[in-house]
Amino acid sequence: MGIPVVDIFAGPGGLGEGFASYVAPGRKGERAFSIGVSAEMEANAARTLRLRAFFRKFARGHAPRSYYDYVAGWRAEPWTAKTQPEWRAALEEALQLELGRADHDALLHERISRVVRKDQPWVLIGGPPCQAYSLVGRARNKGIVGYRAEADKRHFLYQHYLHIVQRYAPAAFVMENVKGILSSRVNDELMFPKIVEDLSRPGGRHGPKYQVTPLLLKGSELLETHLPKEFVLRAEEFGVPQARHRVVLLGVAEGISLHQAKLLEPTSDRFSVDDVLGGMPPLRSGLTDEDDENWPLVASTLLRRAANSAMADEPAVAKRLRDLSAKAARQKTDPGSGGRWMPKTAKSDSVPKHLDTWLLDKKLDGILNHEVRDHMSEDLVRYAYASAFAEINTHSPRGAKEFPSALHPAHKNWESGKFVDRFKVQLSQHPSSTVTSHLSKDGHYFIHPDPSQFRSLSVREAARLQTFPENYFFEGSRGAQYKQVGNAVPPWLAQQIAATVYSVISGR
Repeated sequence: MGIPVVDIFAGPGGLGEGFASYVAPGRKGERAFSIGVSAEMEANAARTLRLRAFFRKFARGHAPRSYYDYVAGWRAEPWTAKTQPEWRAALEEALQLELGRADHDALLHERISRVVRKDQPWVLIGGPPCQAYSLVGRARNKGIVGYRAEADKRHFLYQHYLHIVQRYAPAAFVMENVKGILSSRVNDELMFPKIVEDLSRPGGRHGPKYQVTPLLLKGSELLETHLPKEFVLRAEEFGVPQARHRVVLLGVAEGISLHQAKLLEPTSDRFSVDDVLGGMPPLRSGLTDEDDENWPLVASTLLRRAANSAMADEPAVAKRLRDLSAKAARQKTDPGSGGRWMPKTAKSDSVPKHLDTWLLDKKLDGILNHEVRDHMSEDLVRYAYASAFAEINTHSPRGAKEFPSALHPAHKNWESGKFVDRFKVQLSQHPSSTVTSHLSKDGHYFIHPDPSQFRSLSVREAARLQTFPENYFFEGSRGAQYKQVGNAVPPWLAQQIAATVYSVISGR
């Protein structure tokens, strides 16, 4: 068994996956950490956690055939009579709990007491919900009549960390949140310094003490104090094909030296959308307002509408769309909108070398969760224009100035310039923008770069940008899957965080 990990506010398990998958040098494939208990409030994310917990009960490459048949939709349960003990252990590990409810807190503490011991180091990880800290959430709160930040309990969910740290004294903890936490205020007081101070001394003067530090290497000097911006990790600097910037705090118990810590070192290497999505099977969106049974004809018509709109202002874009319209009309097959499982193609396993063994699974003979949403035809025309524009101009069209007037949506403030990224293409030769849970509402910010597909990203494509392994299955409706993926920590980055934590604990 590895070092026990407790994961709260776990979401679908991105941070936990990084810890559970990390193998320390010289351990001959043995996992350095073991998830003892994980807790998540949302039902679908909790189901995803449970399924993944079951998968990890087996050595790498030895998950049972029943798991693969379940995720493909060919059987009702992932376990069999032979593997029922592992399934029961997964049920004990992954819990659907709402922290702050007395009965749920009691259950969580009972499970923590089972997996941690005072004479053994363990780690607390997780990320409290970010709605109160995010810039978008804060803007939304301003529009709520009578809203008072000091009365919003979401600002203080980090205190669940305090209670657990104070009571059980982990050797280390990792807390992740959005960049907005650095500027969030309650009663005109910045929250971030207060959070750092509280986490440094949970329980006050007589409780355990922790050094709270960034994970980034800064020269060769370990400092006692840090600027808030030093806590920001940029995922694209660590091999993730996504520009995701998040605040990550590492807390280390008093008495454990940080001088042996292998802190994270950013690299200049960058990986693009095309690096991970370029070989994925093409899909097409369904239509919510028209019959799409004859897709080649529908696609040709929509592409031609986009071309006609672009004729006056963007002749090169119009020509590209006319060519695609003619090609679509000659197609005899319908790529479909994907689904729970679909067969692999010759190029679908094409990923960057450093992610090859991380993402791919030879036992998985299909692609999971590769499914896209339906859209109104007028939005698909905008998608077609936007993706062709981005392909030619190497940037996504920004608002009213770069969209033909015929394609302007009837949105408030469209002409004001406040929503210039309302329709945003993920550029093929760059890391994607931050994958967010907004994907569960619409795909306007996540338009696929291929103008022949003119659609938003599928769940699996978003998961690839987040570096979830291909055998990681997301439970629930398509909207629930998008939300889980958008809320997660990229597991590839999480594995590197785990390596740092292990270097601290093992060198103590």
